[in-house]
Amino acid sequence: MAHNYPFVLIHGYNNMDETFAPARRILTEAGYECYSPHIGPFTGVWDRACELYAMLKGGTVDYGLAHSQRCDHGRYGRTYDAPLFARWGEKDEVGDTVKANFIGHSFGGPTIRTLLKLLKEGDEREREATPEGQLSPLFEGGHEDWINSVTTLAAPHNGTTVLSMAGGYVYTSYFMEFSKANLNSGTTKDNADKYDLDRFGFTSDKLRLRYAPDKIRAYLRRKEDNCFYELTPSGTDRLMGDYHTYDDVYYFSIAAVCTTPILGGEAQWPTDATVERHRSSAIIMGSMHSKYYGPEWRPNDGRVPLASARAPKNEPQQDFDLGEGFSYRGPIEKGVWNIFPVEEPRDHNFYIGEEVEPEVYKQYMLDLAAFIAQTNEQ
Repeated sequence: MAHNYPFVLIHGYNNMDETFAPARRILTEAGYECYSPHIGPFTGVWDRACELYAMLKGGTVDYGLAHSQRCDHGRYGRTYDAPLFARWGEKDEVGDTVKANFIGHSFGGPTIRTLLKLLKEGDEREREATPEGQLSPLFEGGHEDWINSVTTLAAPHNGTTVLSMAGGYVYTSYFMEFSKANLNSGTTKDNADKYDLDRFGFTSDKLRLRYAPDKIRAYLRRKEDNCFYELTPSGTDRLMGDYHTYDDVYYFSIAAVCTTPILGGEAQWPTDATVERHRSSAIIMGSMHSKYYGPEWRPNDGRVPLASARAPKNEPQQDFDLGEGFSYRGPIEKGVWNIFPVEEPRDHNFYIGEEVEPEVYKQYMLDLAAFIAQTNEQ
């Protein structure tokens, strides 16, 4: 029996609610049910998963008692009285579970994997710490069949080396960026609201805040709940090293490269496909000679190395024989990362339609959606 499982599009780091709006419109106009929630652009992966659950199912965001105490921020976030997808996980008219197909761009990929792990397994630390009757359903686990497929687009499965190599620059630039947030809080400017970091003592749309450099520094130095650390290879290993695939879920991974070899293969240089603001990071990653990363980490899409975007390094994976225009050549194996052929030359932000001809992007998303929808058959 074929089901019309909705699509849920999850944006990445430093993106906003409008990031996937074009793709949502494309799929909606084509007859698909589709959602593209907004998550804080600098929110860590655990908090992202908690917020995403509440946005889709409704209710107040619960970051977990144990997690909130460990990370020193409030336990509860916003309340969503009008959930995007309230029937998710419920039974339909014939008694089947209403599932969803999740598509994540960049940091949206780890976000989906974290949500899936919590749905399946819950969290033992939260179960132990939370008084009876107060535990969020997300941390209970046992939601075995809520997600039909996970598709990642240029995701940093194993982290991105640009944050390791340019850490000082990143720290300085975002310290300056976040310093503006409290000046804008409680004003007509939406900068503060969009950051969604109220629980750390800065950025708020509700009241005017004092400049708080100590709180900004504390956030940027975190080893959890800090997307900058979580996006490094070491941070990814620490926080997601025990993740694994599940035998009842389809996994698809799409990776791109927008660089080309130079100096006899000793470095990679951005091609014309690289958007201007990604050229410097493409060069940084493409010229690495670090003993910690081999040459396979140099080809990149301007934000994520190919070695990271293909699939999580410790999870089962296979190269997937994909026909032209995403033609279906099944059978597709569940519980294994089906890795599409590398798309090149293609920039990291092609998948959100940046500097892409509208008709090209529209056809790409329609082809991808049609391909994924074929997995809805049971």
